[in-house]
Amino acid sequence: MGKLLFVGVTCADVVINVDRLPRTAQDVVVYGQRMTLGGCAFNAFAVAHALGEPAVLFSPVGTGAFGDFVRKGLAAEGVPVLVENGSMENGCCYCFVEPDGERTFVAYHGADYHYEPAWFDALDMDEIDAVYVCGLEVEDPTGPVVVEFLERCCADKTICFTPGPRPDAVPLDLLERVCDLHPVLHMNGDEAMVLAGRLCGGTAPCAGDGESPTRDCGREGADPAADSEVREMSGAACEGVGADASCAFGDVPSAVAALRGRVQNTVFATLGSEGCYFDDGSRRGVVPGVATRVVDTIGAGDSHIGALMVGLHRGEGPEEALARANRVAAAVVATAGAHVDPELIRAAAQ
Repeated sequence: MGKLLFVGVTCADVVINVDRLPRTAQDVVVYGQRMTLGGCAFNAFAVAHALGEPAVLFSPVGTGAFGDFVRKGLAAEGVPVLVENGSMENGCCYCFVEPDGERTFVAYHGADYHYEPAWFDALDMDEIDAVYVCGLEVEDPTGPVVVEFLERCCADKTICFTPGPRPDAVPLDLLERVCDLHPVLHMNGDEAMVLAGRLCGGTAPCAGDGESPTRDCGREGADPAADSEVREMSGAACEGVGADASCAFGDVPSAVAALRGRVQNTVFATLGSEGCYFDDGSRRGVVPGVATRVVDTIGAGDSHIGALMVGLHRGEGPEEALARANRVAAAVVATAGAHVDPELIRAAAQ
């Protein structure tokens, strides 16, 4: 069995607990703060690493206090730094957490978001089976370098692409190029509706499917009850995503069906505590979530895709892999910060 490759950010998460986010020019008092390892790629990798799956983390690490923090943290985890960028300061993410556990990110992108083509030459792609990439890296100025790497070295690999929390900000031409590689897609329900609006244009069918998303929702093998449940939860306008996003798809099943037709691969859309909706072209439905007490939601989606990739890499079907991913994500949101004790990850994955 080959390895999973995680391409993306490792940074310092500065977690700041507040009663509420301040308005402009308003003062609020912080009642707790801590700094942990974070970043979408690292969070996903850490789950695979905890579960004993062969995995490689490809994260540039820069200079400065945050670079030193990341470097020391990775060393403590036994994770090698494959790319040292001595000319740029490492970034960080300020994670403001309110009492209900919801998080708001203010990110400083530094060396952790910068890529050079030659750096990828150090990777032995013959030992890689699947590759993780996030849209946040594709959105940044060196995003074309990441996409060119996927096109040049990963066409015969399983690519797992998560558009990230800003699917409306990723350049459309780069999104199209990634989708042309037939990736597995993973995102939350709101992000799926925005992404489908951008890539598939309203309710028109996507190329390769020959069916409209609405009609596709009723095809043989579908779970009408599950589809109805998802529509009820997701029929409102897209909240929490860019206000100028094209939200042409009003429900998750239609958006997921359209995206599946576009990439010709499985699409996963997480639904918070309700679980995760998936469509692989022959099966679809919701794999229920796990009830838990939410401490904060930092890293919930990252841990979910990390556990999901492990299950798929082991040859599990989407239902079995999602059941584990849902349990792992529930354990992460029940813990402060995204960087969870590996023992908790392993226990949740059982």
